[in-house]
Amino acid sequence: MPSAFVTLVWAAIIGDVVILLQYRRGDGYVAFITRMRQTNCFRAPMYPHSGFWGGSDLFEQRQKATRNGNMQALYTRHFAALGKTWQEKFWNQRIINTMDSENHQYIHSLGFGDFSKPNQRMKISAPILGNGIFVAEGAHWKSSRGIIKPIFARAELENMAMMVKHVNRFIKLLPRNSKAFDIQPLLKRMNLDISTEFLFGESVDAQTPEGAPIADKFSWSLEASLTGWHKRRSVGLLSVRYYFDKSWAEAYNDLYRFIDSHVYRALNLTSPSAISEEASHSVGDTSRYILLYEMAKEIRDPISLRFELINVFLPSRDTTGALLSNMFFQLARHPKYWYELRQTALSLPFDASDPSALTCSALKSLLPFRYVIQETLRTIGPVGRVFREARKDTTLPRGGGPDGTSPVFVGKGTIVYSLPYHIHHDKDIWGDDADGFRPERWAEGTRKGWQFVPFLGGPRICPAQQQVMLQATYVLLRVVLEFEWIENRDEVHEYVELQRMAIESRRGVQISGVGGT
Repeated sequence: MPSAFVTLVWAAIIGDVVILLQYRRGDGYVAFITRMRQTNCFRAPMYPHSGFWGGSDLFEQRQKATRNGNMQALYTRHFAALGKTWQEKFWNQRIINTMDSENHQYIHSLGFGDFSKPNQRMKISAPILGNGIFVAEGAHWKSSRGIIKPIFARAELENMAMMVKHVNRFIKLLPRNSKAFDIQPLLKRMNLDISTEFLFGESVDAQTPEGAPIADKFSWSLEASLTGWHKRRSVGLLSVRYYFDKSWAEAYNDLYRFIDSHVYRALNLTSPSAISEEASHSVGDTSRYILLYEMAKEIRDPISLRFELINVFLPSRDTTGALLSNMFFQLARHPKYWYELRQTALSLPFDASDPSALTCSALKSLLPFRYVIQETLRTIGPVGRVFREARKDTTLPRGGGPDGTSPVFVGKGTIVYSLPYHIHHDKDIWGDDADGFRPERWAEGTRKGWQFVPFLGGPRICPAQQQVMLQATYVLLRVVLEFEWIENRDEVHEYVELQRMAIESRRGVQISGVGGT
């Protein structure tokens, strides 16, 4: 039996915790009353939790939805029942979920200074992302953004010839003659080749027999690192149970070794003491723009450069790869748009396989292709939800009151999830067919500003959005020219989600097609 002293100690500890929680609850109430009198704000509707531990019911539902690949459907049911903005509790953490486009705009732009990346979530991601641009805050984030954004702006089409080379390899690997195949892993390999050459200066050549083994090992490290990160991120404070999983550490240490080999090469090439005619040509040749070399001119610490590179590489690889796969997923299920795209492609006045014939304006002028890409981003975009933490007491523009149009109180420390997927499926914005794939809606009049946010928006908008759109346009153009038609060969018609840094199809993208003439 425990001694009386130990019992007293535990009683004191529990008592202190209860007092602290009550104080925080009371302090939050005072802040809410004060703000309510100033702005006429309300609390968002509360999810009707059940069970002893606060929020464990929703946690269990989301764990199950993640396993089944239908997380967005779960959120859809909750929004239908509670409104476009509602709150929940997980332990003592207050969380607000919103699919309101005005709230999204405030969180990521108009009220940008009121929010930051959640500190606890950032600690969980530290072994993968460090303090790079994706997770950094304040002066460090501004410094990283100031270095990386201009690099992407200058590199828009400087590497077109490089991209064409890898797309040519991809085209040769596509099965013909109505043979069923999964195009998703082929797209991933192609995108890995493009990303590594643009970012590192050297491709892993994942599409060649010689490069495939190295690329496979690198891809395993990436996937295992992201899987471990997602598990920890999805359970929040409960992630301590994963700390004894050595396989995650092995995966991200393998990732470090691969990235660091390129980092040290770039630092040597850009070192003032290593200037030579050969090195000068490697760094200064404007016909070959390498992001890592440009970053190395500004960031000389190898660990900082490693994490900045990972922060740029992972979203680039995952977002573009998921977009390309989702695009073919939709077109295989909506074949009439394939025929329309093919007619457009066959009437082009230039050779799409000739890098010298391609210009930025030529690709941007292919409006039917752009409409398909935008509709893919809208219907099954790679970003499901984005989270921020309130730095101070603030309000969201809408979601409170009897009709949901009044401001919503957001107390300091509250986690706010904005969900682009559900903004893009809002019938008040997109009409009764919001869940349907209909690219022509973009020709009828595109929605403005914050109603379409596949690349987030505001100061943290994705700096590579133009590169993503151009690459997707070019890949789609080349495949449309190769195949007279494609069709779905998956017995499951619905999209089954796999949660990574970006959402992708868990079942792959099973298609078949017949080569064109």
